[in-house]
Amino acid sequence: MKNNFIIMAGVTLFAVVVVLGCVIVGAMLLGKNSAPAAANTGGSSEAPEDDVLIRAPDTIAIPGYAQLVMKAGELLQDVELYNPEGNPCYFIISIALPDGTEIFKSSPIKAGEKTDVIRLLQPVKAGTYEGAVMRYSCFSASDDTPMNGANTKFTLEVVK
Repeated sequence: MKNNFIIMAGVTLFAVVVVLGCVIVGAMLLGKNSAPAAANTGGSSEAPEDDVLIRAPDTIAIPGYAQLVMKAGELLQDVELYNPEGNPCYFIISIALPDGTEIFKSSPIKAGEKTDVIRLLQPVKAGTYEGAVMRYSCFSASDDTPMNGANTKFTLEVVK
């Protein structure tokens, strides 16, 4: 009986140490690899303060947007999209409405480069599109092989 108690206490103590270790390592990785979104210097896609730059450890930094604003019925939009400096890849960025309709697909954007104006594939009607998707397709800068990408959700506000 006493041996069972000692074994159970040892297993519990070991589990607590493992969980705390994981929490500490996770907090260190998050603090080391997270950074604020790059400043947006123009256009109507100015990033709100809660936007973040998502960076997986030692991999690809993916910009995140909470909201983009576009003009209804126009193909040319003042929207800044970028590929953070230091990424080992170029991006092809596409934007889709919540129903899956693709309204934009970029040409390759190299690390450290940005767009100021984008051309939509079709005009969009005025409204708020919650759950729009920005798809980042990533390709190696050295040999064009596909790399991990990301899909991020945001609110698309289309104004008259």
